[in-house]
Parts: sequence; structure tokens; C-alpha cells
Amino acid sequence: MRYGQKALLPEPGTFADEKALAAFVLGKLDQWFHIEEQVPGRYWTGEQTRIDAVLRPRESDGWHDEEPAFAVEFKNLAPNTSTGERYSWVAQAVGYTQCQWQGYGRLGVFLCPSPLTWLLSRADEIAAFRQRLISPEMLAKERERIRRYGRQFGKEYSDSYVDAEALIAHRHRLGEMTYEEFTARADGYANAEAREREHDLRMAKELTHLLGQLSVGELMPYEDSGWTLMRSESRLWSEHEGPATVRYSLRPRIGSQRRRH
Repeated sequence: MRYGQKALLPEPGTFADEKALAAFVLGKLDQWFHIEEQVPGRYWTGEQTRIDAVLRPRESDGWHDEEPAFAVEFKNLAPNTSTGERYSWVAQAVGYTQCQWQGYGRLGVFLCPSPLTWLLSRADEIAAFRQRLISPEMLAKERERIRRYGRQFGKEYSDSYVDAEALIAHRHRLGEMTYEEFTARADGYANAEAREREHDLRMAKELTHLLGQLSVGELMPYEDSGWTLMRSESRLWSEHEGPATVRYSLRPRIGSQRRRH
């Protein structure tokens, strides 16, 4: 995924099933791609299989493969989809990169939505949570609260009294925290959930690069780019910008080979 932009795919549960999701997405992409659905293929073991769709650009200018094509596999992720189910889908996609697809040979596989959406959704607006609550600013807010409280009753507390009461209230708040919450705030987060969100963001970034090395990418809509093909955080195509100027191939790599031309 492109972490500097907001992904626009609807929340899990928006579509009734995978067929509805595929129809919606392929309907959007039809103006840029020739689409063949339910393409048969064969694993190297000889076992037969099918993939949801293979797409070929209607205009090949700017693409860096002689015959550009890529496969898309859809998954209608329910809100309660387990981690095991999500990663079994990823494993399926990795297996698909080794298949020979009828009329196309081996293809790079793009998942829709990103299998990491569940991680990144928890990382939204992380900057808003990164505030130091254990700080001079927090004590200043506590002092102001105590002054306002006194003025409601016509009292003007002395600075020493305000400082003492603010410190007591601050310590009381820290004493009510769990160890996890306390250490998260001490690290500069609003709470333990905010720290977990940043961890999720980092993990998603690492996983995206790992999947890219295995020739698996993501098909997602983004706020500024529209529908976009991403692999290892690199844009290969978007509806607003077209094919990427960096010469990445859609085809699966062989070993550690970089498929650039």
C-alpha cells in the first residue's frame, strides 16, 4: 500500500460476496483494461485451478512488458475474518504466481483489497495520537483546570496551591494506568492503542515488501491516484497517472532477479 495516502476501499462487509466485489471493481477498471474472468491455470504439480480475472491494458504505451498482463484475486473480507484466513489468502496468491495461466503463462498477482487493510485501518490518523501526555504541557492544562474550578466559586488560588494540586492530580492519573498504558505514554503515545497502531503500520510496510519480493501486489483505490496497482510500495499504474515511469515489470521475478527492462 501507499502509506502516505488514504486508501478509499469501502469497509469490510460493504459487499454481499466476492462476486459483488469483483463486479464493482472490474466495472471501474473496464475503461482501461481488457478483462477476462475465471481464467483457468495449472500448478507446476499439474493440479488445475482458476483465478478471478486477468487484465490487459487497452493501451500498451508506457508499460514495460512486451505483452503486459496481470492477474487479480478478490476476497470479500468480513469484519471478523481471522488472521489465519487472511494469510491463507496470501499463501494462495503466492502459489498463483507459480501457475501457468491459459493464454498468458506466469503472471504477477494483485490482491483486492490489500490483505493488510485490516492492519492499516487501525493505523489511520496515527499522528493525532502521538501527543505527549506525560509532559509539561499536560501539567499546564491541569493547572488551568484547577484555576477555572476555583474561579467558579469566586476563589483565586495561589500559584503554589495550583502547582501542588496539579501535581497530585497528575500523579493520580498515572497511578490509575496499567503498565502497558503507562509505558506507551512514556514513549510519547496518547495510549497503548496508539502505540499498537504504529507497530501495525511498520509491520504492514514490511509485509508489503515481502509480498512484493514474491510477485504479489495490491489493487486499491487511493485518494489522489484513484485505482492503483502497487507492489513493494511502488506504483506500477494508476488511473490518474498511468503506467509508472520506473521500468518495473508485471511478470513474476525468477529468484532474486529484478524484473526491470
